[in-house]
Amino acid sequence: MPMATRRPNWPFIAQYQLPRCGLAHSLLVRFRTIGHGCPVDWGLRVTDSAAAGYMSGLDSESVLPPDLAAAFAAGATQIHARKGQLLIVQGSDADEVYLIRSGRVRVSVYAANGRETFLRDMGPGRLLGELAAISGQPRSAMVAAIEPTVLASIKAEAFRQFLHDVPGAGFWLAQQLTMRVQQLTEKSLELASLPVAARLVSELLRLTSTDGASAEPAVDPVGADVCTIAAFPTHAELATRIGTHREAVTRELRQLAREGLAVQSGRRLTIPSRLRLRALLEQLSR
Repeated sequence: MPMATRRPNWPFIAQYQLPRCGLAHSLLVRFRTIGHGCPVDWGLRVTDSAAAGYMSGLDSESVLPPDLAAAFAAGATQIHARKGQLLIVQGSDADEVYLIRSGRVRVSVYAANGRETFLRDMGPGRLLGELAAISGQPRSAMVAAIEPTVLASIKAEAFRQFLHDVPGAGFWLAQQLTMRVQQLTEKSLELASLPVAARLVSELLRLTSTDGASAEPAVDPVGADVCTIAAFPTHAELATRIGTHREAVTRELRQLAREGLAVQSGRRLTIPSRLRLRALLEQLSR
């Protein structure tokens, strides 16, 4: 397996060997969830690096409910990760499953030449590493903390036992995976059929309707549906999310600004009206 030749954003990642057949080319994830005594087979295939990047935002499903989170954390090891610390290495055989208690992490995949494809950011209440723990396959992505983060960690065997023993755990996971497939179908359709402008608007609407980890919903004095994204992604990151290039994102954001539909100040982006943005998406999708 070749070493990464292009240095990623996190300099120390370049020392790891990346698998020749990574997610940027083709990934088949097959695993079995256990719920209500019935094992269920799931499969998901993703091809093409642009489509892989466009899957960002698939993590908008609900967080682990408090009762399940408490059961998961019972006997778990608590980990304190500093900003930039690598938690999961793509292609490794480590089998820990993590529950994010506080902070945020970034999930990315790397091609054999070291090129990074951003997938998503994840916040408190989300699970990491559950797919590899169930499938027994090597890690399919890199995960690093993007701010100081606290996690609860258990081994794969303990996680499988958790799914088997804790009422509702397996069914909850199956629900999340069902939503991922539905969201993947929706975004694949967008990638195949919508122009860049429509894909960008759709992504902005997704960013302003997440669980609140990155968005700060607010209502102005006259009742308009204003929303401010506190940590707005870079134009390059947005480009990987919607399957285009940075220049196209910059051009379309400027057009939205001219129309009064988006106002950017540093890393903050304000959407004056999500209703107007939705109306524009309907128009662009015709």
